[in-house]
Amino acid sequence: MAEELAANPPPSQVRTFQAAGEAEWLGKQRKRAVIKGREIFSDESESFGGGGTAPGAMDYFVAAVMF
Repeated sequence: MAEELAANPPPSQVRTFQAAGEAEWLGKQRKRAVIKGREIFSDESESFGGGGTAPGAMDYFVAAVMF
């Protein structure tokens, strides 16, 4: 039964997701991205060659998994 549902989910179970954005490098480890009209910045700590001005990319990844 579970295999059948996985192969043929009911219409209410079908989900789609599409993502698009733009990103640019701002020097050292600092980056800027615009996703769905929202601007975010990423930077690494000084120990990784950044300036520590924003969360690192892995920090954003961890937050996304926690949500």
